[in-house]
Amino acid sequence: MSNTTSTETVCVVCAETEAVFPPEDPQLCADCYSKSELIFDEEMRAVELIRTIRGIDVELYDIKHSDSKAEKGHCGQLILIRAGEGFEVKICLRSDALDWMALLSDGSHGFTSQDTRLDALIGNVSLLIDSWGGGPMYMDIFYVDKVISTDAEI
Repeated sequence: MSNTTSTETVCVVCAETEAVFPPEDPQLCADCYSKSELIFDEEMRAVELIRTIRGIDVELYDIKHSDSKAEKGHCGQLILIRAGEGFEVKICLRSDALDWMALLSDGSHGFTSQDTRLDALIGNVSLLIDSWGGGPMYMDIFYVDKVISTDAEI
């Protein structure tokens, strides 16, 4: 039985407790929010952004993930471009490497978050942009079926 009244917003994950996070638009209860943050932080650490090219206003990163089915965990590439006061981000993901839309879950406790692996990747991109001084960003995400490279090591 629920402990909520008709004026409370119920947590969208457990559907039992009053939602209090985020404060501006409550969606999650404190317990589910805490679990979601832990899973999200773990996934952000699993997503590796390895800088391969550095320029004055542009950087190229390889995207790798330990769960990737692709050779050497290579999931795609990211281009970060400084554009005026903001940034343009181009992400090209290998569609056969990893399911980026999979919801994050903790199998040991049977908890599933509303966040996806793609959310964790975007979280890492936000950290990159913050390291460049922050600002608004425009992002394009592409999925490709086949990657052809002249570099034999990719």
